[in-house]
Amino acid sequence: MGRTKKTVVEYRNYELPVHLPIVVLTGEQWHISHIPSKRLHIHNCLEIGWCHSESGTLIFGDRPVPFHAGDITCIARNVPHTTFSDPGRESLWSYLFLDMQALFAPIFRDRFAYSLLLQKMLSSCHLVLPMEKYGDIAQLVSAIIREMTDQHPGYELSVQGLCLSLMICLMRAYNDGANQDAYDQHMHAIAPALDYIQQNYMQDFSLGMLADVCHLSPTHFRRLFHEQMGVSPMTFLHQTRILESCSLLRSSGISIAEAAGRVGYGSLSSFNRLFARTIGCTPSAWRKSAGLSPHTTIVNYTGWTKAEKLEEDT
Repeated sequence: MGRTKKTVVEYRNYELPVHLPIVVLTGEQWHISHIPSKRLHIHNCLEIGWCHSESGTLIFGDRPVPFHAGDITCIARNVPHTTFSDPGRESLWSYLFLDMQALFAPIFRDRFAYSLLLQKMLSSCHLVLPMEKYGDIAQLVSAIIREMTDQHPGYELSVQGLCLSLMICLMRAYNDGANQDAYDQHMHAIAPALDYIQQNYMQDFSLGMLADVCHLSPTHFRRLFHEQMGVSPMTFLHQTRILESCSLLRSSGISIAEAAGRVGYGSLSSFNRLFARTIGCTPSAWRKSAGLSPHTTIVNYTGWTKAEKLEEDT
C-alpha cells in the first residue's frame, strides 16, 4: 500500500496599510498556470479574486470547484486553497486582499446578528460567485480596483464606501449558502484555534487550550484540525513560528538566537532543528540565500507580488 501524500499548507502574509488595509494585485502579469501547485495556502486576510478570462479549478482542502471567466471568488483567511487553469490555458485574474474587520468592525459592534454573520464569513467562507447571478459584486470589485489603481483625490473615502457595499453583498451571498458545505462547518469549527495561533504563536500553550478555544474535546479537535489543515495543531504552531522567524531574519539584522526567542523558542537547538525540518536548510543558510532564488519567495511566506510560476513535472 502506498503512503498517503502529505498535505503542505503555506501561510502567506500580506502587510496591509494601516490607514486603508487593502492591497490590489492586477495587470497582465496575473496569469494563473494550468499546472496545479503542490501546496495549498492560506492568507492572513480576506482574498477576493476576479477571473477575467478562461476557466479552471479551485481546490478547497481536497474539494475541487470549477471557475469560469467573470466569476468572483471570496476566500477566508483560514481556508486552505489553490488555483489552476484548464489544460493548456492561463486564466487572468485580479485580486483584493483586505481586512474587513479593521475597516468595519465598529459599524457592526452594536448589530449582534450582523456581527456574528461577518465573523463566520471571515473565518470560513469559500465562495465562487458566477457573474450571471452576482454581477453587482463584480461591479463593486471592478470599481474598487479602479479607485485603488488611479488614486484620484478622495479615493480612500470612495474605496471605504465601495468596500462596505461589497461586504454587505458578500454577506448576503454567504448567507444564501453559495458553495458552502460540511467543509465550511469544519473550517468554522477550528477557526478560533487558527486565529489564536496566529495572534499568540510566540506564547506557550497546549493542544487542550486550543481545543477549549473551539469548545471541542481534544480528540475531536485534533481530528478536525488534521483533516482540514493536513497537519496536527502543534505542527501548525511550529510552522507558524518558523515562518514568522523567516520574516524576521530577512527584514532585520537581529541574531538567529534573538529571532528564535521572539517567535517562542527558548532553545536555539530546538529552533534550528525545527527550522531545518520546515524550510529545508539551517537559519543561517536561509538568511544567506534569501531573495536569491524563486523558491525563497515561497518560504518567506510574504504575500505574492507577482504570479506564481510553476514547472511541469519531468
